[in-house]
Amino acid sequence: MSFQQILDALIERVPEALAASFSDKDGEVIASRTIQVPNEALAMLGAYQQTVKRHLQQSVEDFDTGIIEQIAFATPEHWIVVMGATEGCALVLVMGRDGILGRARFEMDRSIRAFNLEL
Repeated sequence: MSFQQILDALIERVPEALAASFSDKDGEVIASRTIQVPNEALAMLGAYQQTVKRHLQQSVEDFDTGIIEQIAFATPEHWIVVMGATEGCALVLVMGRDGILGRARFEMDRSIRAFNLEL
């Protein structure tokens, strides 16, 4: 299954999803699909995820030595969820705030497993 097919399936399984991208360790987009989010904004989320993750990891290292697996944050209208994959890749999903975060995380984890098999 191609990266784009995995991403398209994720968008279909999360009804509130507005966009998703899969980026490499340098933040370069490997595959993306957007319904309502500008491509540039989606690309920037993927590009900056490594920086955000690094700073968060430094913030928690005094009490948690584990690696950050997921980042989720909200605006008044959206959930933005980031999950890491092998080789430093990352999956970013943007969905409406009325979406079910647990379902999105479950489906993203499923997609990450599929991406990892392809890497």
